Amino acid sequence: MNKSYRLKMEQLLSEHKLTKELLINCIAKSDRKVAGLAYKEKQYRNVGYNNFKLELDKLIQYRQPFFDVLKDGYNMTLAEIKSEVTVADVNKIPTKKVIDQIRDMIETWDYTLV
Repeated sequence: MNKSYRLKMEQLLSEHKLTKELLINCIAKSDRKVAGLAYKEKQYRNVGYNNFKLELDKLIQYRQPFFDVLKDGYNMTLAEIKSEVTVADVNKIPTKKVIDQIRDMIETWDYTLV
């Protein structure tokens, strides 16, 4: 993440403000992992012990609040969110710590949308 973008996002987070771009980037952070787990879950679906389904469900549950804010706050459809995630800039993806902070803000309703 470049420095100017990081400082801008830190300023917004300190003011408890969220942007569409930041929420999209939070989803993009785990998108590749979700795709890999979905593939493995499908591949091992008929095996007796399939731990991939459990991991996949946890990750989907973890990023659900980001989807909810984008759908409700920005009136985006799932297709629009997916297309935005595919073109998300890799250099602007936040760290896990920042994503956890944003998720906590969403869960406690302690944010405003910009």
